[in-house]
Amino acid sequence: MSEHGSAPEGLSQLARAGVAGVVFGFTMFLIGMFPVIVNLDLNPGVGILQLIVILFGIGVMTLGGYIYAYATRHRAMPHRLREKIGLRLLATGYVICAVSGLADVLGIGSHNIPSRLPYFGLWQSIGLISGLLLIAIGVLLYAQRYSPAPQDEHSPSIDPPDSE
Repeated sequence: MSEHGSAPEGLSQLARAGVAGVVFGFTMFLIGMFPVIVNLDLNPGVGILQLIVILFGIGVMTLGGYIYAYATRHRAMPHRLREKIGLRLLATGYVICAVSGLADVLGIGSHNIPSRLPYFGLWQSIGLISGLLLIAIGVLLYAQRYSPAPQDEHSPSIDPPDSE
């Protein structure tokens, strides 16, 4: 912080919080995917707690990406259709991740809870990856800014010749 109370050059505090959210969410996602990193590999396979940690990490990453994109956009400008579509893709991608990750717990998977242990199989991983891709596309659609090329004040203008 500078003496005048304004943020230093660069990102605002909200944008920094968004970046911190992405980093924290990615860390949680990695811990969920590979619990052996922090010596928490308690059972063989993928457990319910591990799936919840994975989905929590994805959710925090998604929220952090949205906060960063929101903080860096010009808020005085009206929302464009592209941005609204991006927000909906963000949310849809997370729902796809949650449903595909918890498919066995919800009873729509092939290894339902009462009879068998949950299993994170090929179709669930494809669903999780497709949800992550939708989230990434949504963030890109929401965050990408198009600005017209600045016109140089001193550039000569081309006027059509006067016809007499």
